[in-house]
Parts: sequence; structure tokens; C-alpha cells
Amino acid sequence: MGRTILRLLKKLCIALLIVGFVSALAGGGVLYYFVAVEPGPAVAEENIKKILGRESPVLYNDGVTRLGVFFADAHRQYVEFDEIPRQFIDALVAAEDNRYFSHYGFDVVGIARAMVRNVEAGRIVQGGSSLTQQTAKNLFKRKNRSIQEKLKELLYALRLEYHYSKEQILEFYANQFYVSGNGHGLGVAARYYFDKKPEELDLLEAAYIAGSVKRPNAYNPFIKQTEADVAAAKQRGLQRVYYVLGQMRELEMIDESQFRQAIARDVPFNQGSFGYSLDYVMELATEAVSSEDLIEALAAQGIDNISTSGIRIITTVNKGIQEKTLAALRTHLSYLDVRLRGYDRQTVQEELARREYSGDSELKPGAFLFGRVTSVDDTDDSRLVTVELGKDMGTGVIDNAGIAAMVDGWVKFDNNRWSEPKAEDTARFLTQLQPDDQVWVSVRQVSEEEEPLLDLQRFGEVLGGAIVLRNGKIVAVAGGNENRFFNRAVYGRRTMGSSYKPFVYAAAMQLGWYPTDQLPNKRDVFVYQNMPYYPRPDHGIEHNPVSMSWAGVKSENLASVWLTAHLCDHLSRTQLLAVADRFGLARREAKGELEPYRLFQSRLRDRYGIVMDRDAVKEAAFRKMQQHIYTDLLFEGLEQEYETIRQLHYGTRFEEFDRRLDEELATLRGQGSYPEYEERELLLRKRLLKNNFLRLERLRDQLTVFLNSQDPSGGAFSGSRRPTLIFDPGQQAYLFMATAEAPTGGRMVNRDRLLQFLQTLDTSARKTFFEEIRLDNRISVAAFDFTRMQLEADYRGLLKLPPYSIEVLEYVDDYRILVGLHYLIGLGREMGIESDLQPVLSFPLGANVVSLLETTRVYEALATGETALFYEQSGDINNTLAIIDRIESEDGTVIYRPEPTRKRTLTSTTSLEVGHILENTVKFGTGRQADRQVRLSTGGADAIADDIGLSVPLLGKTGTANRYTNASFFGYLPAVHPDGNGLVLADGFAVGVYTGYDDNKPMRRRTTRVTGSLGALPAWIGIVNAIIAEENYVATLDPVDLTFYGLAIDRADPDLVNLAIVPENGGILAQPPRLIDPLNRYQPSIMTIAQNPADDQNTRLFSPYWEHEVDRSAALVLGDEEQNRPLEEQSLSMNE
Repeated sequence: MGRTILRLLKKLCIALLIVGFVSALAGGGVLYYFVAVEPGPAVAEENIKKILGRESPVLYNDGVTRLGVFFADAHRQYVEFDEIPRQFIDALVAAEDNRYFSHYGFDVVGIARAMVRNVEAGRIVQGGSSLTQQTAKNLFKRKNRSIQEKLKELLYALRLEYHYSKEQILEFYANQFYVSGNGHGLGVAARYYFDKKPEELDLLEAAYIAGSVKRPNAYNPFIKQTEADVAAAKQRGLQRVYYVLGQMRELEMIDESQFRQAIARDVPFNQGSFGYSLDYVMELATEAVSSEDLIEALAAQGIDNISTSGIRIITTVNKGIQEKTLAALRTHLSYLDVRLRGYDRQTVQEELARREYSGDSELKPGAFLFGRVTSVDDTDDSRLVTVELGKDMGTGVIDNAGIAAMVDGWVKFDNNRWSEPKAEDTARFLTQLQPDDQVWVSVRQVSEEEEPLLDLQRFGEVLGGAIVLRNGKIVAVAGGNENRFFNRAVYGRRTMGSSYKPFVYAAAMQLGWYPTDQLPNKRDVFVYQNMPYYPRPDHGIEHNPVSMSWAGVKSENLASVWLTAHLCDHLSRTQLLAVADRFGLARREAKGELEPYRLFQSRLRDRYGIVMDRDAVKEAAFRKMQQHIYTDLLFEGLEQEYETIRQLHYGTRFEEFDRRLDEELATLRGQGSYPEYEERELLLRKRLLKNNFLRLERLRDQLTVFLNSQDPSGGAFSGSRRPTLIFDPGQQAYLFMATAEAPTGGRMVNRDRLLQFLQTLDTSARKTFFEEIRLDNRISVAAFDFTRMQLEADYRGLLKLPPYSIEVLEYVDDYRILVGLHYLIGLGREMGIESDLQPVLSFPLGANVVSLLETTRVYEALATGETALFYEQSGDINNTLAIIDRIESEDGTVIYRPEPTRKRTLTSTTSLEVGHILENTVKFGTGRQADRQVRLSTGGADAIADDIGLSVPLLGKTGTANRYTNASFFGYLPAVHPDGNGLVLADGFAVGVYTGYDDNKPMRRRTTRVTGSLGALPAWIGIVNAIIAEENYVATLDPVDLTFYGLAIDRADPDLVNLAIVPENGGILAQPPRLIDPLNRYQPSIMTIAQNPADDQNTRLFSPYWEHEVDRSAALVLGDEEQNRPLEEQSLSMNE
């Protein structure tokens, strides 16, 4: 029985062996057939060359119109094997496949070794694919990373090995690896990284290229945008080079001496050019396809080499808006340059001779071209200048309209900003143009019957950027005159001036402020971290106080800085602690335990400079006293003195600040000749410093000495600074102050006679007389003594508490300012500002250096309440993905679509309130030119719209940097309501423009000061008008609705009320209050939330940006009955 089973098993094994052998033969035969006999057309050399020559079109957002192309002929350079340096071949083999010349397409030993190393590391650290497999994978795209596709890749590798020599396969590989977003192959790599031909590469350069073929973006410093990222890329590249060279040494391809010499050098990067540079959109698209996340996403779809994939990149860019954005920016930069630098023929010719840019390549309206003057005739307005355009474009003519802007700018340059050109000025200007001169012109009109009409421009030094965003995506971008090279709109960092005031208002509203709140708008001193700051207005102070809304409309520097210093004023202790905790400014909690007090104290003191000595506690007590003293003053009959007490500084180190000003004055006056305004400014600052409690305390003590001592001066002052008693007949009051500061008509009181007079009074009368004396003409003795008594009581109370407890810190100015400034920085980060923001009180004046893209994104968030950002898996923002709508395969299948992360950074109510301030700024403030010039018009295509000529509701704000180094305008164009009735803020367009010299030179010339309204707003207006035309607003809007109701923004929010204000009184609420119909757009008003006074704690909303939902239980809408009641009886407790 057992033997029978053995015989059966033996026969079965033999049968299985035979079947296996036959199957192997059959499988081998089939494999041989598909590898050798019938490999298919894919591995034919002409097909491989076709793949290597494949282009990837880049399209506008319509998915049809071509914007550019990746991997075009200019970015390809086929290198034959004989032209490939041996050092590169050795480096490539050493880095990727050291058994390349001994295997037959796949390396079993290499695969096994990679598996072992990956298991040991617990992750993928080494691949096992041979160079042949990599070539097959890159040439013959796989669908995904499945086993089936891996086997297909192996089949193609065997086919390559059978039909081509090792050298030919290396040649294919050397011509297909990805270099950057717009090039591939060794020829491009050598030029791109080192500006060399392949045969000129040395060992180190060859090793770098060979080491970077699989992860070029990780090692490429040219695509990085920050110094830190560039340094990191270079360091990674150097480490990779060391690995490659080490492998070459181990394989004895180089000796020890060559290895040492190579690693002793840094990689000598020297970026080469390819005949032309990419324009701004193509450059961003190039950087986007270099994104690690995008590459990984495409690899998941089987695309491991973008350069041979034939993909279609559809951008978010609108062709018409893009072209008109670039034209609007270029036109205005040209005009500004003439305003600031004139149009001197010799200078212009010298600058044009040095230019590297050759102009646009196509003759069409909006194109900017370089040409040569062939004739000048000042007698023919229709043909003043004839220009030969070159590039086979023929000639064009500059008529009177085509030179008008240059003449206007030239006249203002030559005279002043109010000068207007006269008829003879055109003839004078034409003397600056001579035959054979080079000129820069823009194309205004092209027709088949006549020569193109041109506008003269100046290719100057004033530069700038413009960008259009929609839902976080880039619709248009222009980074300067050239439409290539450095993209100032995305990567330029500038100070954007007052454009950051609305950002501060939004933060304030989140922390409990309202747009109706009144803000002091006067010169003052702000002390933060022991440094005095004296902000200055950029125009005359017309109103004090002003509402927060009107501070934005009129761009009030002083009110905005004051608000920045008081952002936390309406926070309760719990709320302040919550905000402080968010930014690590409160005691941290870990595992249910609070951070040790001493550790928190050290952190706050050493890192943030909050030093809580007894003087600091005394100052905190002063701030506490100011907050609660009003009721006590009321009981004492001193309530009329409250405003004086409330506005007093405590005065720590004010004497030191005053001495510094004295030193500055002495230095200034020592110069002999100096501007009077500088002396006036220093004297004003000295006066500001006098408004402090400690100085009044010294005066109070001096008054006691004056009345009681034998020495009338008290030994403290001398000369005109000696305090004495003065009678002011105007006030019918006695003042104790320095004689030099006495009011006009004031008379010094004889001390002896005064004492005699006091002797005639009874005790009560003497006490009354004494208490009514006004210290420094600011505060009565009675009010001061009461204030000092209250201060001492509060001081004793705070001394009982730990100085770094929140119960004390909540009254410390430095701490409250610190928390507020960190909140601004945090909100900026949340809105996508990556630039380094500094915690400074000049934040609303644009002290921080930021990009145009970042600030435009902030304005989109201010208008809509939402921020849309594109993130890498690392958590870093990738701005370039904002220009990619989708990527399609050759057959039109969508294989990648970047989706932004959308987050609400402002409540809808807050964004509507801020948006209303920005709309008022366009109607009544620094953006009025936009209100006049952005009109709902079709150029004659729609009779109703053109007859009405409606202005379009816009949001916007100017920004003028200190010393006029930068001019900007940021704003928002609302979208048409889905039903055609009016406009809505969702899905609109955020537009930002800036202009300025690259070296931050001031834009000033005589009376010309380039502000945001002069330097950026005209280009912004041109862009917005282009958007309205391109998006066909007129056809979308309901003409009947326009006729009867006009055009307004639909702000459907039941929590909001629109209240009348008095512009002539600083934009504060009208009395009695009244509601304004939102359709009545030109009635000055403030849109704000109505408040329920039933619960004082809830009258101010606390809605920090990290809270997405806000409790609106306190909000209500005014009914008809409420509207007719006095403000103090209405449910509107908004102003204090």
C-alpha cells in the first residue's frame, strides 16, 4: 500500500515537472514573441523619439486657448551617446544601477538588496528599479502603481534590452529625465544648472545632475523663493553629490584624489538661459508643476515623468483679464516714470540701449513693443510720429491722443502737479523724439485698412505689480514692465502703507469693538517696551474724535494707531486670558497642571520684556484706577474732570524721553540751517510728554512748597520753567504752571499778597480755593488729590497679588499691547500672510514688509470672511498651485485638480461691517476716483447701461508707504447676484496693485508725492473695468432692476443696521439716530450690528478668528417703533 502511494506521488511529481517545463517553455516562447518577434510599435525608435519630443500645452481657464507650452523645442536639446561625458555615465550608473552593464533589463540582486534595506529601515529608502526599467517607466506611461502595471513595465524593459544596446538605452534615459517645470534631458540640465554644454561638465557637476534625476525639485535651488529654502536645497544637493561620488569611488570609477578634490568644492551653480524667459503666468505654472505634492499626485496616476507625459495644464488665468491687467499696469508705470523722471531724449536712449527685454512678440491691441522712429511731424495731429516696429510688424503711428499722457506727465514733471498741458507743450515735447530714436510704444488699435495706432510709453525705473484673485485662485498676474523675470506681484516684499488699517479694524471687531466706536484722533505718545512712539498724520487733523468707520474712510493714522494700542480694551479678564493663551502669553497647561509661576515669569520677562517691578505695578494700578474712577468722581462732583484723567499717561521714563528730545533739539539747532518743521515736531513731542500723572504729581508737591515754604521756587525749577501761580481772566481760574507756558493774558500772582488774602478766608473757603487751583491748566487739585488717593488704594491691592498673575497683567499696558499685536500677527497668518510680521504699533500704517499676493488675499478675506489657501502635505502654503485649475491626460481625463483649504477667518457680520467701511472709502475717501471712473457701461453695446452710467459698488483702500517709497491700492469687485438683481460679495474679484522703485527710493518730485491714489489706483481702475467687461456684468444684471433701484451690494444679514452719521463731525452717529436705506448708497452711514442692552456682558461680541461660530443671542433688528425712539432709549449701546 505504501509503495503504491510512493509510485503515485513519483508519477505526479514527474507529471508536474513536465507540465511546469512545458509551461515555462510556452511562457518563454510567448515572452520571446512579445519581446523579440512582435514587441509592438511602442518601442520603435521613431516612436521613442516622438515621445521624447512630446509637448505639454498650458491653457487659459477656458481650456482651449493656448497660453504657452512646456518642453517646447527651445527647452529640448537631444544629446547623442557620443556627446555624453563619460563622467556623467559613470555617475548615473553609480547612483542608480551599478550592475547596469551586467544585467538584462532588471537586476535580481539589486531588487533583493533594496528589499532588505527597506525592511531594515521600516520604510522605503531604496528602489530596486534598473536604469532600463526607469527608462521604460518614463517613456511608456503606466496607468497606476498596480502589480499589473509593474509587470507591463518589466515587459517594456525587456523589449528595450533586446532591441537596443546598453548605450542606446542610456541615450534615451539621458534625454528624458525631468529637469525643471519646462525642460528635460542632459542638454537642458547642463545649461540650466551650470550654463554649459554637456561635454563641458566637470566631475562635480556631472555627479550633481546624475544624483538629481529622480528628485530634481528637492535639489534645485533655482525654484526656491526664500533664502532658507535655497540653502536647504543646496545642502540636500551637496549631500546627494557626496553619495554619488562615494559610490563612484567604491566602484573604482574615480580614485581617492579625485574624490577629495570634488568634495572640497561647493556645487558651482550658474543658471543659464534658453533664448527667452518665461512670462509671469508660465513661470508660476512651471513652479506649480515642480511641486512635490503635484508630482506625487501624478505619480499615483502612473505619471512618473512629466516631461514625456503629454499632459494638458489648464490654468485659472482669464486671457482677457490677464492681458488688460498687464496693459493697465504697464501704462501707468510709464506715466509715473515720466511724472517723476521726465522724458529726456538722451537719458531715454541710453536706458533703451541697455535693456535686455525685447518686448512683446505679437502685434495686437494692448501689446507693448520697441520700435524705431522714422519721422516726426508736429503739424499733423493724426500722424505726429511714425514708428518702425520691427519683427516684421511693419510701421505704426502715434497721433495726438497717443502722446497726450506722456505730455501731461512731462508738463507736471517740469512744473508742478497742478500744471495742465497747453497746445504748445505737445510741440515742445516732440523735440525729445528724433528719427532713428528707439521708443517703447503700446498698441491702441489695429485695423486691416490703416496702420496701427500707437501710444508712446516710457520703459522706466518705476516698477510694480498687479494681481487678481477669485476664491483664492489667480485670475491675472503682472509683475512688472517686462512680463518676465522677477514677479513682483508674488515674490516682491513691500511696505503697503495704510492698506493694513482695515485689517486692524477687523481684528478689533473680533475683540469686541464696533465701527461706530469713537477713537481719539490727535497727536499723542505711545510707549511700548520702554520706547516712545509719536505717530504723525499724513494730512491735517479735521476731526477728533472719529468713528472707527470714518477713521478708515479718511485713512486716519492717529486714530488707527490708538486703536492698535487698545485692541484688548473691551476684553474681559477671561477673554484676555484666552487670547493670551493662544499665543503662549499665559501660563501653559500640560496634563492638567499649570506651568510653574517662576517659569512663566522668566519667559514673559526674558522673551517679551515684561518686567514687573514695583514701578510697573504702580503703573498697572494707575491703569486700573482709570478704568473704574468715573463712578467715584461722579459722587464727588468731579465727573467733568474724568476725560482729563482718562487721557493721562502715567509717565514712567517720560523725563528721560524729554531729555532725549532736548538733545535732538540741540543737535538740530547746532546745524545752523535746518527745516523749521523738524524743530516744530520736536517741540510738539515735548508738549505731548507733559500729559502725564507723575509730572502733575511733582507739580502738586511743588504747589504745596510754593504755598508753605519760604523759598517760592521750591528749588525744583528755575527761570521760565519755574512753576508759579497764575490767574487766567479768561477762565476766571488760578493755574499752577511754568510761566513760559502760561495762557495769553495770564497774570502772575504775588505770593505774599496771596497769603495775605488766604488769611482773610475761613477754613472752608481756603480749602475750596486751594482745591480749585488747576495744575498745569489740566486738572484741579481736588480731582488730582482724589485720583492719587484712588491710585494708592489700587496699588496696595495689586501689591498683594503675584506681579505676573493675570489679575495684575490685565492692567499692564505692555502686556495688553503685546497680546493685541500677537493677535494681529495670528490673524495675518490665518489669512495667509507668510512674511515675517513684526509686533509694532505702526502695524496699521503698513510697517511690515509683505507681498502683493498676501495683501490681496487679506482683502479677499476682509470682503468675504473666508480665506482660501493651497497647502502642501508638509503644511506649507504653495501659492503657485493657485494658478492651476486642473491637469488633464492626453485624452482629456482630469488627473489632478488642486483644491484650496477654505476657512472662515471673519464672521459674516464682521466681514460685512469691514466691507462697508471699504465701500465708504471708495465713495467718500481716498478711493473716490474709482467711484467716478468704474462705471457699468458696455461701450455702446447696451443702451440702458450706457444711458444710466451707473457707478459700481466697490470696496477698496489706498496705501502709501513712509517717505512715498511705495504706493498701493487693494480692493474688491463684488460679483453679480445669481438672479441678476444687484451684486453680492461671494465669488467676487480681489484686486491689488502696487508701484515703486525696486530700491525703495522715494517717489517724490517737487510738489508731486506719489500716494496710493496717484500711484496705484489708476491701474486698479483699469483692471476692474476690464473685469466688468470680460465678465459681461451688463448682460447678466437685470436692466429693470437697475432702472428702478440702481446698483447696490446685497448684504442680507438680519443682525445689521445701517445708521446715519455726520461726516462733518468725524463720522460719528447722527443724533437723533436714524436708519438709512442701504440702496441710498451716497448717504453717509455706518453698517453695524444692533445690540441688546439687557445684558451688559453680551453687548460686545467676542469672536476671535479661531471660533467659527458666534453666539448671536444678543443681536436683534430694530422694529419700526424702535426706529423712532431716541438713541439712548434704543437697543444700541455701542458707544462709550
